[in-house]
Amino acid sequence: MTPISSHAAPAPRPKAGRASGTGLRYRAGVASRTVAAIGGGYLLASLGTQVLALALPMKPIDNVVTATLSGLALYPCAVMWSFAAASATRAWLGLAGSCTLLTLALLALGALGGQA
Repeated sequence: MTPISSHAAPAPRPKAGRASGTGLRYRAGVASRTVAAIGGGYLLASLGTQVLALALPMKPIDNVVTATLSGLALYPCAVMWSFAAASATRAWLGLAGSCTLLTLALLALGALGGQA
């Protein structure tokens, strides 16, 4: 008969890398998404606010208030997009594409003589 040991076998250590969240590539991706969320989200919200302020068919003060409140809702959506995208590259591309479209809309509204 063999004696039963009271010592349990040590648990296997997780491998370093993406699964454990300690890899350099993983951390760089999170840092890139964070910069995209903060900077790109702010730019997107700012451009969206400007476009709405010029495009809405109300009194100028109502346009500004409505556009500002919409911009406050747009910023968290951009932040969530940055972390929900499949990769940091897609997060940057999505924000850059949206900002490009809003910039073109802003230039078009400026050329047409917006209200606000």
